[in-house]
Amino acid sequence: MSDKQDTDFVFEDPAANPRAKANLLCRPFFSWLDPFFWLGYKRELKQEDLYATPEEARSQELSKQFEKYWLAETKRIGLGKKPRLWYTLFQCFKWQIIFHGLFFSSQFLPIISQAVLVGYLSQYFCDKEILETERSALRDINKTDLVVMKEEEIKMATRNAYLYALGLIVASFTVASTHTWVFYISHKMGMMHRIILTGAIFRKVLRLTQSTIGQLSIGHIVNLASNDVQKFDLGFEFLPCLWIVPLFIPIFTYVLWRELGPSCLAGIALVVLQPPVQYVGARLYTKWRFKSARVTDKRVE
Repeated sequence: MSDKQDTDFVFEDPAANPRAKANLLCRPFFSWLDPFFWLGYKRELKQEDLYATPEEARSQELSKQFEKYWLAETKRIGLGKKPRLWYTLFQCFKWQIIFHGLFFSSQFLPIISQAVLVGYLSQYFCDKEILETERSALRDINKTDLVVMKEEEIKMATRNAYLYALGLIVASFTVASTHTWVFYISHKMGMMHRIILTGAIFRKVLRLTQSTIGQLSIGHIVNLASNDVQKFDLGFEFLPCLWIVPLFIPIFTYVLWRELGPSCLAGIALVVLQPPVQYVGARLYTKWRFKSARVTDKRVE
C-alpha cells in the first residue's frame, strides 16, 4: 500500500510549452493554445496535460533576480535610509514595465480616432441630405452648372465618408486586438510580481529564528501569501494610467475644444478633480483594509 501511495504523487515531466516555438502569426492570436482547448473539449484535463512553466516565469529565476536587486537596495540601511521594495521590483521588470506602458498608451489614439470618425460620419449624413435638397432645388430652376457642382460635392463627401468608415474599421480592429494583449501583459506581470513576493515571504520565514516565528501568527503569514499578494494580479491593469492620462488630457482637451468650445472645460475639470478625490478614498480604504487584514489573520489562525 505504501508503494501505491508513493506512486500517486509521482508526476511525469510536463510537456514543452508550445508558446516558445510559436511563430509570429500564432502568438498575436494565441492560436498556440488551440490544441490544449480542443483536448479539454474532448475529455477531462489531467495533470500531465499541463504545459511546462515558461522560463521567464520560473520562481527560481525570478527569486534570484529579486535577491540580487534587493541586496543592493539593503545597502541604504547603512546610510540611514529604508530599502525601497517598489524600486527593487521596478529594477527587476523595468523594460517590461516601460514596454507595457507604451503598449497601453497605443490604445488611446485609436479610441480618440473612433470618436472623431463617428462624428465625421454623422456629419456626412446630415450634410448629404442638405446637398441633395439643394441639388433638387437647382434642378427645378434649370441651373445645370450648379447642379453639376452639387453632384461633385456629393461625390466628394461620399468618398470621404468611405474613408472615415475605413478608418473607423481600422481603429476598432486596433483597439480590439491590442486590448487583449494589454490585459494579458498586465496579468502576466502581476503574476510574476506575485511569484517574487511569495518567494520572498517564504525565504524570510526560513531565515527567522524560532523565537521570532513564535511571535508571528500563522494566519498573518497565510494571509500575506494567499490574499495580499494576489492584489498584484489586478494592480498592473491600470498602473500605466498614472503617467499616460496626464499626457493625453491635453489631446482630449484639444479635440473637445474643436467640437464643443469652452463648454468642454466643465468635463475636463471633473477629470482633473478626480485624482485628489480618489487619493482621499484610497487612504480611507487603506485604513479599513489594515483593520480587515487583522480580522482575517485571526480568522485564518
